[in-house]
Amino acid sequence: MKIKVLILEDDPSKKERLLRYLGSSELFEQVETVLCTESAQKELRGQKYDLFITDIVVPRCLGGTKDEAHSITLLEALDDDAGDMHRPDYILPLSASKELSQSVYDFFLGRPWGIINYSDKSDDAILGVQRVAEYIIRQNSQNPQPSETCDLLIVTALHDPEFSAIQELDFNWEPLEPLDGQHLMRKGSFYIADVKKVVVATFCHRMGPVQAAILVTKALKFKPKMVVMAGICAGIPKKANLGDVIAADVSWDWQSGKYIDSKGTEAFEIAPHQLDITDGLRSSLVVLKSDSAFWTGLTEDARDLKLPTPKLVLGPIATGSSVLADDRIVSRIKGNQHKNVVGLDMETYGVYAAVQAGAPNTYVISLKAVCDKGDKKKDDRYQVYASKVSAKVVAHFVRGSGGNLI
Repeated sequence: MKIKVLILEDDPSKKERLLRYLGSSELFEQVETVLCTESAQKELRGQKYDLFITDIVVPRCLGGTKDEAHSITLLEALDDDAGDMHRPDYILPLSASKELSQSVYDFFLGRPWGIINYSDKSDDAILGVQRVAEYIIRQNSQNPQPSETCDLLIVTALHDPEFSAIQELDFNWEPLEPLDGQHLMRKGSFYIADVKKVVVATFCHRMGPVQAAILVTKALKFKPKMVVMAGICAGIPKKANLGDVIAADVSWDWQSGKYIDSKGTEAFEIAPHQLDITDGLRSSLVVLKSDSAFWTGLTEDARDLKLPTPKLVLGPIATGSSVLADDRIVSRIKGNQHKNVVGLDMETYGVYAAVQAGAPNTYVISLKAVCDKGDKKKDDRYQVYASKVSAKVVAHFVRGSGGNLI
């Protein structure tokens, strides 16, 4: 079984390698190229395509001005089943532009597979398209993917900057491919004492415990021996510095409870459900914490930002579905819920809950680096740095003291 592809690209010379691949691969029965959204609409009215690959910055009509709004308008029309167009089964945005607006990223946030970065100097995107095509063929033929397993599952909240930092690790990464019709993943591997360990890494479309729990539940089909949540979080002042990595030994939903009327005044009764890690995992983290040579090796990057050398902070993380930028709420969480809380994030409890429910014998740990203090003084320049620190700590942990658990 082969698939039919429509590609919207106003300047085909910019994607010459992709077009050459589409024309030569045996995966495709038909490949049609259009240069503007009007032509794409006409083509989509004429027949049904399995896959629609679209550039982001395109003209509405031949010779017209290129604009992000034209592709978004077309995709919104397809979402709404507008007119008499046949909606493709799968849509894959592919862009070589480095200057897409935030509104574009907001639009594609949460949409299946997001935006794939394309460069004519690399085969990464082409290999990704190949994996997407193979996935579609399996789905159309109702031929399930062969059962696969992994040793380690790494999850991040978002693609940038957290998943991007994970991709920089020396894990022999394969091209991006579909985890399912909504999420992308990468497979990789590393060795411990000449024993190959298989890694699957994936990322959420949106922040929050629900999105994280759904994604982890899907990825548990790989039956990992360990699940690691990587990325960034907020640190509690005097408990964790910027760049420190928090290993969450306990996590709970800080917004869980009920609102009551207390003598005419609105009040909130907290009802936390705490989830913790195993003793064996805790012991491995203590070894990681005491690895002074490794932590000293992170000094140079910290010095560039005038920050102290990172360290491991083993302690409780409170998870909520809201971004915190108010130190008064942070103080209430510390005062009313757990006096020893060291960090705040939006995913850890969801990840822990999904693993406990779906794979109770699987180790799970959150190793997030602090990028702010949960107050109004947020500075996004620390996010990339913290993401890279988290990724390095994850790699060192699973190759070192945590390796005996996988």
